Amino acid sequence: MPQENLLIALHFILLWGSVTIGLVAGLLLPVSNLIAIPLAVILWAFGFFYNFRLVQTRPAYNPNRPGAGRKSYERITARTLMNLGIAIVFRSWITLIVAIILIPLYTWAARKKRQYLDSLHGHGVADVFPDRSETRSRRS
Repeated sequence: MPQENLLIALHFILLWGSVTIGLVAGLLLPVSNLIAIPLAVILWAFGFFYNFRLVQTRPAYNPNRPGAGRKSYERITARTLMNLGIAIVFRSWITLIVAIILIPLYTWAARKKRQYLDSLHGHGVADVFPDRSETRSRRS
């Protein structure tokens, strides 16, 4: 997918830029380090290993199988947990807000990726070539 590199760069800039701005501006969450660091490490590690498990158990692409779209949303949950862990470890309000703002961006990217994969596997042919979908239905 051509937009993937742009999305990764945007995610990196938004997340780490918000950490930097939050620390420089002093907009910190009123949580002590004794609570923030263990909580953040647990959140980030849970999100990381959840994402890792989802990537490792990924089946072959089949849009017709039950729960096909659920995997991408589970990965969005995992990434959000990782982002929240980063926001809490640095105790930044801005990073917390950015972590929440990134959820619609991830959802949009997952939808675009599904459309891209559908078009690669020929499931989007009816939209591109309407006459081909008619010949397909006549053959059936």
